[in-house]
Amino acid sequence: MLALAILFVFATAAFTPLEPTMVVVIDAGHGGKDPGNLGTGRYKVTEKDVTLDVANKLASYIEENMPDVEVILTRKDDSFPKLNTRVKIANEASADLFISIHCDAFSSAKAWGCGTYVMGMHKTEESLRVAMQENASIYKEDDYKNTYEGFDPKDPDTYIALALRQNVYLDKSLELGSMIQSQFRDRVGRKDRGVKQAGYYVISYTSMPSVLVELGFLTNPKEEDFLISEEGKSYMASAIFRALRNYKEDQVPTDAKPKNPEETQTPTPTPESESESEPNPTQASEISETEQNTTKSLIEFKVQVASSPVELENSDPIFRGHQSVDVYISNGQYKYTIGNYKTAEAAHEYKRALRASGFTGAFVVAFKDGKRILMSEVPKK
Repeated sequence: MLALAILFVFATAAFTPLEPTMVVVIDAGHGGKDPGNLGTGRYKVTEKDVTLDVANKLASYIEENMPDVEVILTRKDDSFPKLNTRVKIANEASADLFISIHCDAFSSAKAWGCGTYVMGMHKTEESLRVAMQENASIYKEDDYKNTYEGFDPKDPDTYIALALRQNVYLDKSLELGSMIQSQFRDRVGRKDRGVKQAGYYVISYTSMPSVLVELGFLTNPKEEDFLISEEGKSYMASAIFRALRNYKEDQVPTDAKPKNPEETQTPTPTPESESESEPNPTQASEISETEQNTTKSLIEFKVQVASSPVELENSDPIFRGHQSVDVYISNGQYKYTIGNYKTAEAAHEYKRALRASGFTGAFVVAFKDGKRILMSEVPKK
């Protein structure tokens, strides 16, 4: 009886679901009446088929190897969710990441390689071309003019308006995009077309770090053969999985997002009351000014709270009354941080307090000798 009781306890524990520490929404581009690009025409397989297979494989890899990650698919079959529906699914789930999967096409059959896009102003004609191409899915929707309130995928002015949207998730999107491209290039041997900024609808209106992945060109015969093969789809899905795993390892595993934010978040304080809920700046784990002067070679951890194309004053309302705001420049943007800590754990604790006080997009960044480094570059203890 005792053995059976012990067995029951272990069996119960084994099947107790883990509390998710991350929610990932995977979006298979196109679907249903929208086939996406048709490739070379040599096969019946189109973009919507490849993206769905890769999305399902990616979801399977995550569920099998990362049981603490909740996966949500915007479509599981040959259906056609509207673009704003895909965005709504991610936002209502309070997702931590949004990954949209697509395949590219071009007038020249010689074009090949894979690229990852994040929300931002178009830096090249290539970025504008791809954004227009993928956003054209809107025309497949009924009553799209009313649904998107004048959003016109063919009008360049539309993308200027998109670029003006504040995006506090740009750094994290760029970080994930870089990891995905590294996997495609180094582990799968694909041509790396880099991480670019473009005004895709589905990554412009999501409220979390978001990327849109172009797996390759179906209009290139060799690349089409690779992408429609089971081996090719498995390789590409596993590359995205490894990038996601590396990205997650750069975060603190115990830093789970509350499933019901209303239960834990407090109302955003005014600048006058900010100091009442702000963590004690003299806590032992924070680096003092004297220590900073004598340990400049040590790694420091700060909490990034804002990003802007123009320089901001410390008195800007976006900082909610905080005075100890530091700035660094990266990717042509001014990045603003608060706090300075000797350990990542202390910085993450401060980040949680900042998120609860209104800085919902806050995240931890690391510096060595005053230069920003990836969290994955921080030596393990």
